Amino acid sequence: MLEENIQKIVELRHDAPYAILGPHYAEQERALTIRAFLPQAERAWVLPADGTGKREMRRLHPDGLFAIRIPGVAELEYRLMTADAGGQTATFDDPYAIHEPSFTQADGRVLQRGALDSLFTKLGAHPRVKEGVTGVNFTLWAPHASRVSVVGAFNRWDGRRHPLERHESGVWELFVPGLGLGELYKYEIRNAEGAVFLKTDPLAFQTEVYPKTAALTRDIQHLYDWTDGPWMARSVETPGWELPVAIHHVILGEIAEPGPERVAAYGQLQNIVLPHLLERKFTQVELAFWADNETVASYYAPNPRYGRPEELMAFIDACHRRDIGVILDWIPPLLPREGQELSWFDGTRLYDRDDAWGLLAFNLERPEVRNFLLANALFWRQVYHVDALRTDARTYAARLAGSGMVAGLRFLIRETAIKPTLAAAESAALTEGRHADPHALLGPHPLGEPGLTVVRALLPEAEAPCLLPENEPRLLYPLQWVAGDGLFEAIIAAEPATLRYRLNATERGWNHTFADPYAATFSILGDQDCYLFAEGNHYRMFEKLGAHVCEVNGVSGVNFAVWAPNAQRISVAGPFNHWDGRRHPMRLRPGSGIWELFVPGLAEGELYKFEILPRTGPVFLKTDPYAFHTEVPPGTASVVYDPVGKHDWRDGEWMERRARSKVWERPVAIYEVHAGSWRHKAGGEFLSYRELADQLIPYVLELGFTHIEFLPLAEHPYGPSWGYQISNFYAPTARFGRPDDLMELIDRCHQHNIGVILDWVPAHFPKDAHAMAWFDGTCLYEHADPRQGEHPDWGTLIFNYGRNEIENFLIANALYWLEKFHFDGLRVDAVASMLYLDYSKKDWIPNKYGGNENLEAIEFIKHTNAVVHAQHPGVMMIAEESTAWPNVSRPTDMGGLGFGFKWNMGWMHDVLFYMQKEPVHRRHHHDKLTFGIVYAFSENFILSLSHDEVVHLKKSLLGKMPGSERQRFANLRLLYAFMYGHPGKKLLFMGGEFGQPSEWNHDGELEWPLLRKPQHQRMQRFVSDLNKLYALEPACHQVDFRAAGFEWLDANGAETNVVGFVRKARDPREAVLFVLNFSDQSHKRYRIGVPYPVTYRELLHSDASEYGGTGETLPGKAVIAEEVASHGFAFSIVLNLPPFSAVVLKPAPPDLG
Repeated sequence: MLEENIQKIVELRHDAPYAILGPHYAEQERALTIRAFLPQAERAWVLPADGTGKREMRRLHPDGLFAIRIPGVAELEYRLMTADAGGQTATFDDPYAIHEPSFTQADGRVLQRGALDSLFTKLGAHPRVKEGVTGVNFTLWAPHASRVSVVGAFNRWDGRRHPLERHESGVWELFVPGLGLGELYKYEIRNAEGAVFLKTDPLAFQTEVYPKTAALTRDIQHLYDWTDGPWMARSVETPGWELPVAIHHVILGEIAEPGPERVAAYGQLQNIVLPHLLERKFTQVELAFWADNETVASYYAPNPRYGRPEELMAFIDACHRRDIGVILDWIPPLLPREGQELSWFDGTRLYDRDDAWGLLAFNLERPEVRNFLLANALFWRQVYHVDALRTDARTYAARLAGSGMVAGLRFLIRETAIKPTLAAAESAALTEGRHADPHALLGPHPLGEPGLTVVRALLPEAEAPCLLPENEPRLLYPLQWVAGDGLFEAIIAAEPATLRYRLNATERGWNHTFADPYAATFSILGDQDCYLFAEGNHYRMFEKLGAHVCEVNGVSGVNFAVWAPNAQRISVAGPFNHWDGRRHPMRLRPGSGIWELFVPGLAEGELYKFEILPRTGPVFLKTDPYAFHTEVPPGTASVVYDPVGKHDWRDGEWMERRARSKVWERPVAIYEVHAGSWRHKAGGEFLSYRELADQLIPYVLELGFTHIEFLPLAEHPYGPSWGYQISNFYAPTARFGRPDDLMELIDRCHQHNIGVILDWVPAHFPKDAHAMAWFDGTCLYEHADPRQGEHPDWGTLIFNYGRNEIENFLIANALYWLEKFHFDGLRVDAVASMLYLDYSKKDWIPNKYGGNENLEAIEFIKHTNAVVHAQHPGVMMIAEESTAWPNVSRPTDMGGLGFGFKWNMGWMHDVLFYMQKEPVHRRHHHDKLTFGIVYAFSENFILSLSHDEVVHLKKSLLGKMPGSERQRFANLRLLYAFMYGHPGKKLLFMGGEFGQPSEWNHDGELEWPLLRKPQHQRMQRFVSDLNKLYALEPACHQVDFRAAGFEWLDANGAETNVVGFVRKARDPREAVLFVLNFSDQSHKRYRIGVPYPVTYRELLHSDASEYGGTGETLPGKAVIAEEVASHGFAFSIVLNLPPFSAVVLKPAPPDLG
C-alpha cells in the first residue's frame, strides 16, 4: 500500500499527500518517519529545531522522494534543507508538517448548498500563521481533478513540489509555510484522463497584466487603511438608494489623453475624475474595467491593466469621504470562449456551459457556482467598500434573485445592449402622441421569459430616469432610451403580477420619485356606467368623470376621466408634468368615448387641464368640464378637489323639513344677490363665501327674506357676464373661495332658516378656447350647424340637447348642486331660448315636424325636472321663461314642462311700464295693473324685480319712479306693496331694498353709504316690515296659485288710480285687504267695498312716517265696516288715501268687531 501511494506521489496522481508526505509516527516501531518529495534536490536533510544537527534523508525514488526514520521520537519540530546538483542549498519549512485545515467539513457542506457567503475568505490564497509559522494557505474548488498543485517561482513552477490535499467537498487545500506576499502562483491541475494544465486562482485578489495570467499573493484584508467609516455605517442603515441618483460613467482603458469619462489608470481617478464628480454634483460614479471579450484571470481582482488594488481602494475611499457612491460593473453574464481561465477549469465544465450565442455562460445549476457569484458580490462590498454592482436583469435574476440582502450593497440593473421590445410603428405612435391605449405598451408587461418583465415609460425631457422596486430597495434599474422623444424601458427581474415599483427622474432640474401611472390598468368606470351615460341616464356621472382622489394598490393618486370621443389622443397636463401632455397620455375606453388615467402621487390642490390632439390640427389645452374646483380667474386650470367629506353638514333638520314642506303654500321672499358686488372688503376685494355668511345672513334675517338667490356661482371666465357664461359647470367660482366654503355659507343659511337658490344656466356656454367649445376638435357639446348651435345675440354656443351624453352632463350637474351643496332650488336661466329654435334668429332650422319648437330641449327640460323632483322633494325648480309657452310649471305627466315655478315676466314688464308713467297718464294704462290677474293662476308664478331690470340704462327701480325724490320713494314703496299683495312668490334684487338710485354696477358694490340717509334707512325698514307681514299672514302666501286666494275689491278705478283686493288663505276667514292709490292726489273719505262686516285693523301703511311718508295713516289703526253697499259688496269702509300710498288691512274676528 505504501509503495502504491509513493508511486502516486511520484507520478503526481495522489489527492491526499498528507497521508504520505510530512512526519508520520509508527506506534509499533516507536519511530518517526519524515518523507518529502523534492524533485530538484540531489540531497536532502532534516534540521531539528533543537540544534542536535542535521540528519540526511535517503532517496526512496529516483524522481526525488526522500525519507528519514528517527527511532524513539514521536514528534519533531524541524525544517528541511536541500542541495541541488550545482551545490546550491535551500532551507525551508515542510508544508506537510503542518496539517491544520482552514477549510472545514462544515464549510464544505455549506458550499455544496451554495450558501457559503464568506467564500472569498475560505478559498484562494490567504496569508496565515499556523503552529507559529507564517505562510500562505491555498484553497481551491476543483471536484473533478485527480490532483492539484500550487506552482510558482517559489517552487520553480514545479507542480510535484506542492500537491494539495482534497476534501470531501471537492475543495483542495495546502498551507505553504514561509511564503510571503507578492508571490506569483497558479494551480497545476491533472484531470481524470491524466492531462495536466495550469489555471489561475478564480479567487485571486491580484493578477498579472494580460496576456500573463498568474496570480499574486496579497493580504487583501489589510491592504488599505480605510477612512470612510461614517459613510459605510450610513449605507448599512439605509439599504435603499439615496435619491436623486446622478451617475457618471467612467471607462478605464489605455488611452493617450485621459479625461473625466475615460482614464488609463486607477491612480488617475482621484486627480482627474473626482474633481469632475464634485463640480458636476454627481452622486455616483460607475467604473467599467472589464473590456469586451477580454480574458479575465480572476473576477475577484480589479483589472490589473490599470494599476494595483490599493490604488482603486484609495479612489473609492476618497469618493466616500465626499459623499459619492461607487458602482462597479459586475461579472458579465457571458464570457469569451477563447482563453477563458474558468472554462474547463478542472477538466470538466465546472463553472461554465455553452450559451446559445456561442459564448460561455456560468453554470448556475451548480450551487457552488451560484455561491461563487454571490460571494463575489459580497467581496466587492466588504473588501472594496463598493456601493453597488452593475449587471443586467437576466443575470441578476439568475444569480441573486431570492438571495439574502448584502448589507449596504446595491445593484444597478441595466442591459448591456438593449434591444427595443416594441415595433417601430408602436414606438412612434407613443412618442408622437397618437396612441389611444398607452397602457397596452407602457408600464409592466411580460417579456416572454419566466421571471422577467419589461417596463416602459414615456418621459420626455427626463434625465437619468430609473426604476426602484418597492420590495427590493437595493435594486436600481436605469431606464434606457429606446425611441423617439423620451421612450425608455428596462428589463426587470420580476413577474409583472408581483412587481411593485416607483420611478425616479430629473426633469428640468427637479428630481422626484413617483409611481408609474401605467403600472396598473385601473378604471372607476364599469360597463354599466358607460351604458347609462350613453343612454343619458347616469345621474351621478360626476362621480366617474373628472378628477377623483382615490387609491389603487395601496397608492393614492387621482383618477382622471374625460369624454372626448373624437380626439386622437388626450393627456393630463399640469405643473406636475410641466404642462407636457406627452408625459401622461390617457387610455380610451373602447366604445364609450371616455379617456381615463390614474396618476399616482397627485393630491388635492393640483392644477390640471386636458391636452387634446384632435384628428386634424395641433394640440390644445382644455379645462375639465367635470372639474369640481378651478383656479381663480383669469387662471383657467382645473383644480383637483374631492367634495366628499369636506363639510360637516349641520342642516339635517332643515333638509328633513324641506322634504316634507309644500313650498307653494309657504312664504317665498327671495333676495337676489350677485356675490361679487353685494359688498366688498375695505380694499375693494371680494368677500369670500365665509365672509358672505358672516355678513349676508344677518342682513337677510333683519330684512325678513326667506330665501337668497345667487346669480350663477359656477366658474366663469368673464366677470361682466355676471356668471351667465359658464366654463366649469361643476365648479363654484374660485373668486370667493373653495367649494367647501360655499357649503359652509349654505349650511349657515339653513341653520338660520334661509333657503338658497342657484341660478343655473343650461341654455348656453361661452366660446372661450379653454372651455367646452370645440372640445375634442369637433362640435361635441354644441351643435355643429351654427343655425342650431349659436346664440347670435349673446355670442355663445347652444348645447346639443339631442345628444344623450350632453343631456346626462346637464342633468347630473343639476343633481350635483342640489346634493353636494344642499341648494334648495335652481332658477333655470333663459328657458325661452331653449324652447324655440328661432329664438332671436333670422336663419334657423325647423324641427322634424316643420315647427320652431326645440323638441330635444323640451325633452331635456322635462327629464331634468322629473329626476330632480323625484330625487329631491321640496326643491324649487324655477323657470325664467319670457313667452306664453303653456304649462311651464305643470307636472310632466300633465303635459307640462315640470317646473315648480315660473318667473312672471309679463307682470313685471306691465307693472314697471305703469309705474314709470307720470301719474296724470296712468289712468290710460290702468289695465297694466289689473291684467296680470287674468293669467295669474295659469302658472305657479314668482313676481320678480330682478337684476335684469336695473342694468343697461334701464335705471334702478328708484330711478324708474317719476316725480320728486319724496314721490319716487313713495312710488317705490307702493310698487313693493302691490307686488307683495299680488298672487305669486316674490323676488327683489339687491339694492332695491334700500332704494339705490343708480343702476347696478357689477364691478363695484352696493351704495352702502346711502344707508346713512334717513330716506334710504326708512325704505329698508319698509321692505323689512313688508317681508315680515308677508311671512306672518297666511293669506299673503298660502293660496298664491288658485283663484280662491284672490278677490278684487275695486279693479276699475282707472280715473282715481286706485285698486283694492283681498288675499285669502285656505281658510277664507284668514284674509288681508290691500288698497293702493297710484295717484299723486290724496283721496279723502274714499269708500271701498269689503267682504266682511267687521273691524279692519291696519297692518301696514306705506305712508307711515317711519317709512318716510307723511304719517297720514288710519286713526287708531282701525276702521269699522259700514252697511253701505259699494263695489258690489253690501258693506264698505271709508279710508283717507294719501298720494302714492298703500294700506294693508286685516279683518278682525267677528266677536271682536
